[in-house]
Amino acid sequence: MSNANESEFHELEPLEELHELEPLPDAAPPSGSGRGPAAGAAPAPGGAGSERAPLLLQKSALILTFAALLPWLVPEGFNIPRLGAKVVVLLGAWVLYCGVEFAHGGKTPLDGLGKAHKLALPSLGYVLILVGVGLTMLGGKWEGMIEASALAVGAIAWCQVHGYMRGGKFNPMIALVIPMFGLAAVLNVLVAFGLDVDGLSKALAILGSLGVAGAGGFGGYTMFLAMKEAKAHGEAKKRAAVEARAAERKRKRDGS
Repeated sequence: MSNANESEFHELEPLEELHELEPLPDAAPPSGSGRGPAAGAAPAPGGAGSERAPLLLQKSALILTFAALLPWLVPEGFNIPRLGAKVVVLLGAWVLYCGVEFAHGGKTPLDGLGKAHKLALPSLGYVLILVGVGLTMLGGKWEGMIEASALAVGAIAWCQVHGYMRGGKFNPMIALVIPMFGLAAVLNVLVAFGLDVDGLSKALAILGSLGVAGAGGFGGYTMFLAMKEAKAHGEAKKRAAVEARAAERKRKRDGS
């Protein structure tokens, strides 16, 4: 690979800082100081620029969460161990949600735990999610662990974007994981049509697989959009720096 592309890759690195950047107009150079919105400022839903990636990821996460509740990969319908495991995962996701709300001044039933330590709620939430994923092994199907993992990723991604909407940071890297489940779901749709199971179990497998596949498509597009926006902001920063240096040189010449 030639060195000509190195600067281009350098511009794609700071994806976690997208929340600090203002949306760029399509055909106008940046002006002013280039500083982003004040910390804690809520993004406007449906806005342009760097708001699109978080909102798309939130939709993808919501679709994945609902679709993963179905027995989409295990073609045997519902059973108690897998259902119980997914309930534990959802409980962990609720604790994460409470942690996000508490961190941004919201009121939750778990405020007492949040006051004990700032990491208490996030830590408990992730522990419960991991326990829920592990409990799927009681059902005797490793595919159940993938189902629960998809549910966990969807719930975690939704909580992360919710935190961003409340004024936190946005990191689109989790969007890399969602398309992996989407790819598995696409393949599973083809398998599900040929399964020798009852009609309801087959329908649930197909419906769930289509939902997870759709979430994967949204996740992949989110990652592409986030990288594209990061590159655009990087180029805008470079233009602003060049203009600032040119203005400084002109000021010095005029003053001499």
